Amino acid sequence: MIAEPLISIVEDDTSLQNALVRLLRSVGYNAKGFISAEEFVGADLLNDCSCVITDIQMSGMSGLDLTNLLSRHNPPVPVIVITAGVDQGVRDAAFANGALCFLNKPVDTSVLLECIKTALAF
Repeated sequence: MIAEPLISIVEDDTSLQNALVRLLRSVGYNAKGFISAEEFVGADLLNDCSCVITDIQMSGMSGLDLTNLLSRHNPPVPVIVITAGVDQGVRDAAFANGALCFLNKPVDTSVLLECIKTALAF
């Protein structure tokens, strides 16, 4: 039996995290939320995770650091970065660290779902 893909949401804004988890579950995805990058890494799900959606600015390990870590994992885990800040330097850094997609908040759900489809095709 093939395991259902797991999409992890790493977002310190719990209301947004919960909304994203509900959205993904409502369209049939297996989604789990984490309050920090450290919580996600500590959950030991890297080998089970098919895609990560992460905020950039979080206390502790940043979303950029997490993106870099996941891009070096074997196999690499596709990452979708979301942020409230619109900064070309941050966008460039996210892609340099291995991000697949870069989305601004508020997140356009149709674009997010397309990014997820692309990530799951890897």
